[in-house]
Amino acid sequence: MKFVLLTHEREYDRPSNTGQLALAAFPELCRRVPWSRIAPDEALKQACESGEALLLFPKERDTDETDSGSRMGSSVNQVSTPEQLLAKIDEEQGMRQVIILDATWQEARKMMRQSPYLQAAKRLTLQESEPSRYRLRRNQLSQGLCTIECIISLMHSLGMSQEAQQLDEAFDLFMLDHRQVDA
Repeated sequence: MKFVLLTHEREYDRPSNTGQLALAAFPELCRRVPWSRIAPDEALKQACESGEALLLFPKERDTDETDSGSRMGSSVNQVSTPEQLLAKIDEEQGMRQVIILDATWQEARKMMRQSPYLQAAKRLTLQESEPSRYRLRRNQLSQGLCTIECIISLMHSLGMSQEAQQLDEAFDLFMLDHRQVDA
């Protein structure tokens, strides 16, 4: 299983970006793709359309309401949990990558709204988890996790415990370093 960080342009220069931790630790498992509204990555678009990629994003009722109050996408795509994903991987070799929106929650909702291929992608949702340890940005969702916490959770669910532990330790150091700078 590969992790694709579909990254908003503003994330590249943010020192608070946690996706960089996964990219540095596991370049063979993670790759970064720049998000573009007008020129989406064709391979990623094709993977969404063919079912080779799942989009990690909360259930529709949690975060997908548009500003006008209507729901995004008239049909709800199949939503899988990591456990269901693991069972599907065992059954078939179709699902090859998980797309994670590497952005603030506000930017991630915008990316969804402006990307029909993301709206059409099959979804993967994480089960309820502990609150995020990430405290470097304001206006975050109460149950929202940062990029690295999502990857750690997925790795645990997929039986990649050693890799998850390595990222968890890197995240602890990252948060410690940033707290010292912000203090």
